[in-house]
Amino acid sequence: MRALVLHGFGDPTVEEVPDPVPGPDEVVIDVACVQPSVTECMLIAGDPVAMHDVLAARLAAGPTRFGGHEFAGVISVAGPGSGHAVGDRVTAVETAACGTCAACRRDRPDACPSPGVLGFTRAGAFAERVAVPAKSVVTVPDGVTAAQAAAVQPLAGALHGHAIAEVRPGDSVLILGAGVMGVLHTQVARHGGAGLIIVTGRSPAKRRLALAAGADAVIDATEDVHAAVLEATGGIGADVVFETAGGMPSAGLAGTSTLELAAQCVRRGGRIVMVAVLPRHASAPLGLLRERAVALLHPRSGAGGYSPGGSAFEQALRLVRRGYVDLDCLVTHRLDGVDALPKALEITRDKAAHAAAGPAQVSIGPWDAAA
Repeated sequence: MRALVLHGFGDPTVEEVPDPVPGPDEVVIDVACVQPSVTECMLIAGDPVAMHDVLAARLAAGPTRFGGHEFAGVISVAGPGSGHAVGDRVTAVETAACGTCAACRRDRPDACPSPGVLGFTRAGAFAERVAVPAKSVVTVPDGVTAAQAAAVQPLAGALHGHAIAEVRPGDSVLILGAGVMGVLHTQVARHGGAGLIIVTGRSPAKRRLALAAGADAVIDATEDVHAAVLEATGGIGADVVFETAGGMPSAGLAGTSTLELAAQCVRRGGRIVMVAVLPRHASAPLGLLRERAVALLHPRSGAGGYSPGGSAFEQALRLVRRGYVDLDCLVTHRLDGVDALPKALEITRDKAAHAAAGPAQVSIGPWDAAA
């Protein structure tokens, strides 16, 4: 099969690789649609964000498969005990607990110190086929397209963020950034009972997307955001701030200043959720956070578990199927064929230069039963 191979930072190529051989508790999925994440693009480019050192060590040992955790496809190989069948339309949770450590044995997979991460610690879906643990597979309901299913992982991340922030009915919510995560957090906040929702953004087009997603007010990020938030909240500040804009400026992100801005705009005793992936040694206004008794939170990854009735991924797919969350508005660039993966990385890393609202998606295979 053909897959993306990274020969060095900034040097991705598509070439022939061996077909995946599934383990006893794995399935093989024929990839129908995949999209790069901004974090993957930054890591492939060599930016010093989380897991940079891990990828650098792998590249020092030779070319490696990397990336591809936001995807959807059709199962082509499934063992009798997998709980899935050939032809099932699925996506997969990117993070899987090891199942054997002390935390996993105590039924706390969220505390697993060495989880596997699709596309990071194992080959991902930047390929025609991918093998994944059967326990990570999530069935895609009828009525959800391959493009929507490939984009559902960031929505699950937004659900995690709102869960840990405990957004309550009527809470004022400030979302710094009107990119993919900003728009998704806006939609989740609107359908989750939040009160006043304010979104900041530099791009007029993205601010319009935020309004369409349910924001009550949008603020040009180049203006005095702090003053505008205080005016909108009666001088109190926002109950909850989601920081989605920070990150490497080389990837079109806002650097580290947005964390300071979040600390200024949140109310005393409020909550800040760090959604953006900042450099490993980014500075933080810890004194201000301590003085104002502000909680600084980081959302978990993976399927999560808040209810016996379903995971964050399953709930995200429900929201899409019911039409409560619009993922299609974030997909403006669609490419065809596995050979388009390097171009998709280029577009996603510099969305502003390509007038892209979100990651570029690549259609690779059919969204129907495997032959």
